[in-house]
Amino acid sequence: MSKTNIPKDVQHEVWWKAAGRCEFKGCNKPLYKHGITLDKCKISELAHIIGDSENGPRGDKDLSKALAKDPKNIMLLCPECHKYIDNEGKDKYTAEMLFDMKKRHEDRIAKLTSLGEDLQAHAVTYGSKIGNHNPDFSFPQIQDALLPDFYPVNDTPIDLGGNWPTLKEWDEYWKREVENLEYNCKDKILDKIDRWEYKRIALFGFAPMPLLVKLGTMLNNKHEVEVYQKQRTGGWKWSQEKMRTDYIINRPENTQSVPILVLSLSFPIRDRIKSQNPTASIWEMTIETPNPDFLRSKQQLYDFGRKIELLLDEITKASNGQSLNLYLSVPVACAIEFGRVWMQKANSPLKIYDFDKQEENIDKLAITIKNKK
Repeated sequence: MSKTNIPKDVQHEVWWKAAGRCEFKGCNKPLYKHGITLDKCKISELAHIIGDSENGPRGDKDLSKALAKDPKNIMLLCPECHKYIDNEGKDKYTAEMLFDMKKRHEDRIAKLTSLGEDLQAHAVTYGSKIGNHNPDFSFPQIQDALLPDFYPVNDTPIDLGGNWPTLKEWDEYWKREVENLEYNCKDKILDKIDRWEYKRIALFGFAPMPLLVKLGTMLNNKHEVEVYQKQRTGGWKWSQEKMRTDYIINRPENTQSVPILVLSLSFPIRDRIKSQNPTASIWEMTIETPNPDFLRSKQQLYDFGRKIELLLDEITKASNGQSLNLYLSVPVACAIEFGRVWMQKANSPLKIYDFDKQEENIDKLAITIKNKK
C-alpha cells in the first residue's frame, strides 16, 4: 500500500474523473455506498499505477518518486481490485494496461456526463418468441445499445407485450395480438407522448414480421423513433461503421395483376411466393447475398427506408391503389422501418402474410392494414 501523503486536490481529481467507481476493467463498482446495506460509506482506495516506491508493484527507479502525487498515475479502485493488482495480479497487469484501463474508464465517464438533456430517450420494447429464439430486453443491453448517442429516461423500459401463437389458432392469434398492440401502444405511448418532457423513443422489437410492421405504422415518421436491431453476435448495439448496402429491385413485366411485394433480405423467398401466386405481379427487393446478419449499421437501415419509400410510391401508382400483398424475410428492424415509412393515406393498403410452419407450411394472411381516410 502507498506511503505517500496524496494532496486533497489530487484525491478529489481522481475521484471525480472516475465518478466514484472502481476503474479496474469490468468492475465499475460504486465506491460511495455499501454493496449490501446501500448505506453511504467511502470504500474507495487510491492505487498507484507506477508504484510510489521503486521496490513496490510496478515501481521504477526514475519515475516512482516523480509520479507519486500525479493524478494521471493514480487509479480509484475498490479494496479487492487494489489488493489484486498489487499482489496476485501484479505480474499479469502491467503499468501500460492499467494506464489504458484508467483512460478508458475516465473517457467513458466524460462522454456520459457531457450528454445534454435533449439526448434522453424512452426505451420501448415489444417482443415474443420467434421459433427457438427469445428476445433479451435486459436493461444493461438496452443501455449499452443507446450509449453514447442517447441515454434512457429511466431503468424500466415501456413494455408493449407480445405472445407467440399456439397451434390451431391462426386467425385468433393475429386478431388478439393486433388488438393488444394497438391498446398498449395507445395507452402507454400515444396518449401520453404529448405530455412527456422527452419525446424520443428508442424502439427494440423482436416479434413476428407482420406485428413489427403494424408497430411501425403506429410509431411512424411523425414521431422521433430510433429503431434498434438484435445482433446475432449479442446485444442491440449498432456498429459505428457507416456500412452501405445495395438494395436490388426486381420489377414484374406485367404490373396489372395482383400486386405482391417480396422482401428477400434475410433469405431468398421469391420462388416460394411465386409458386403460390403464379399469375401475380411480383415486385422484389433483395440484396446480392441475402442473409439474416447483414444489417449492422444505422446507415443500412436508413438506406432501406429511403428505398422502400420510393418503391411503395411506384407500386401504388402502377397498381392503381390495389391492396399490396406483403411477404417478408428481413431483419426485425427492417420490418419496423417498413411500417414507419408506409404512408397511411398515400400508399396502397397492406395485406401482410406470414409463413405458417406449425401446421400447413404455407404463407397465410396474418394482418390487414387499411388506409386512413
